[in-house]
Amino acid sequence: MQKARLLAAVGFVVALGLTGCDTVAPQVSYATWKQPLPRVEPQATVTPVRLDVHFAPDESALNPDDQSAIDGFLAHNQITTGNSVALVVAPPGLSEAKLTATRVSAVQQNLESRGIMVASVLTLQSAEPGTVSVLGKATKVQLPACAGYNAPITLDNQYQPAMLPGCYNTLDLDLMVANPADLVQGRELPPADAEYTGQFVAKYRTGGATAASAPTTTSVSSGSGGGS
Repeated sequence: MQKARLLAAVGFVVALGLTGCDTVAPQVSYATWKQPLPRVEPQATVTPVRLDVHFAPDESALNPDDQSAIDGFLAHNQITTGNSVALVVAPPGLSEAKLTATRVSAVQQNLESRGIMVASVLTLQSAEPGTVSVLGKATKVQLPACAGYNAPITLDNQYQPAMLPGCYNTLDLDLMVANPADLVQGRELPPADAEYTGQFVAKYRTGGATAASAPTTTSVSSGSGGGS
């Protein structure tokens, strides 16, 4: 009888101890409470890209192969309306200046018809003669690792799911953005219809709208240069 009472008392003490463990409040240190969670911001990487448009001797117009090459280059690198590029040519001789200017104008007009601005035209000693190079920037978005979507759910020291503020909003933005370059830098608005028409009329009255004018070139040292 005494042994049964002793076992019952021991069982009651053990049960009381277990109940006490369940009621212990989790402890949060001051350092844990003081540190805010890092916010997730859009991340994008920018890589220089280049396309060489080759012209046959005495040729100044873009052929269908050149058109296809430009189409693929722009589509692959997601260079679209509102973006800007630079053009690079070799320094022309006295007898080649007009031909080089016509080739540059052909490439420039093709790009500007797509809404892509040519920010500068550079001459480089290292450039290949008879070639107009298009220098641009390819932007790729790095999707954040959001728990429960593209990353496993982990628990913090309070046994709560570790969630980063703004992670899912940033992920939605990255997935919806049509032009990744917009996450790096804004785009300039093209001229409005009235402004564009006014510019064309002004050129037409001076005879500039019927013939391509030679582009302004900026000389730089060999081995330098880049798109914008």
